[in-house]
Amino acid sequence: MAGNDQQIVIKKIEEVGGGGHHGGGWKVAYADFMTAMMAFFLLLWILAASDEEALRGLADYFTPSLSQSGGKGQGMLDGQIIAPNGEQGGSNTPDGNTRLPSFGQENPLAVFDSRLREEATDVLVEYETLEDGTMVENAATKAGQDGTSDQEFDGTAAERAAEAQAMQEQYQAEVKQREAQMEQLENEIRRHIADRLDLRDLGENLRFDRTSDGLLVQIVDNAGQSMFTSGSARVDSRTRDLLRIIGEAIADMKNAIVITGHTDAVPFTNSVGYSNWELSADRANATRRVLIDTGVSPSRIKRISGLASTEPLNAANPEAAENRRISVLLAYPEPPRPEDLPQALPSNR
Repeated sequence: MAGNDQQIVIKKIEEVGGGGHHGGGWKVAYADFMTAMMAFFLLLWILAASDEEALRGLADYFTPSLSQSGGKGQGMLDGQIIAPNGEQGGSNTPDGNTRLPSFGQENPLAVFDSRLREEATDVLVEYETLEDGTMVENAATKAGQDGTSDQEFDGTAAERAAEAQAMQEQYQAEVKQREAQMEQLENEIRRHIADRLDLRDLGENLRFDRTSDGLLVQIVDNAGQSMFTSGSARVDSRTRDLLRIIGEAIADMKNAIVITGHTDAVPFTNSVGYSNWELSADRANATRRVLIDTGVSPSRIKRISGLASTEPLNAANPEAAENRRISVLLAYPEPPRPEDLPQALPSNR
């Protein structure tokens, strides 16, 4: 029977220790915790960004209007209180209805909105608590704010009007001073010419014109007297003396100087192509040298040009002698024109 015995096999199973999967319930708890922390820090940020008035408004909004007296349980009175006169009620208003502040109910964060905006509001609204607990807008404060705005606008309009008036007066004063200075200069030059017996007849060759750019002094030719040698830029001796008188009169002035040469329409050329253009420019440059030798600062001379016969003094006769001339412009800084001055604000809005 021994050959029929079955062999016993022993199987050893070793269990491996360690925790298995316990589900995802912890994620829900962690998410709730993070949500609470976010709300907490958001509350801290709002409180830090609020001023005292906003905090007071927030506290009034969340303050319940019902209260208990004497620390008694509210089961019996069901939230009611006993007033000193023996009346029972749960409201602090005569009509028995609980009244909460009217502001902030649509958006509780609206009380902080003024701290988050950079621009200032035009109207300041304050709330006042009456004896019965009702909060109302302070109308006097709002009206006072509007009144201050009107005063500021009126003050600005008055300041602008005064500034415009002052600049108008300054403009008129500068124009009068400029005219007086140019008239004095003309009289001085003519007086010095009259004192010279050899130059008295040149007074007819001298013209003074007041333009918008400055005083234009022109030395012109006439039928009997030429300021330059014909066809040349060489200055005549008497013309040089005349230019010296002008230079001495304007030497101490600050005005910029522009010198322009002009010729008549008589054609002038030579073998090297020298024309009225070169001739007019050379005569203007010769005038510049005489003025500098007299004492005029070279830095005051801003431009030297020759226009040939393009701008005749006598347009009816382009070949007339008076078209041959030298123009010396004493430019002056133009004062501000009336249209450039600030205008007063309109009285009506």
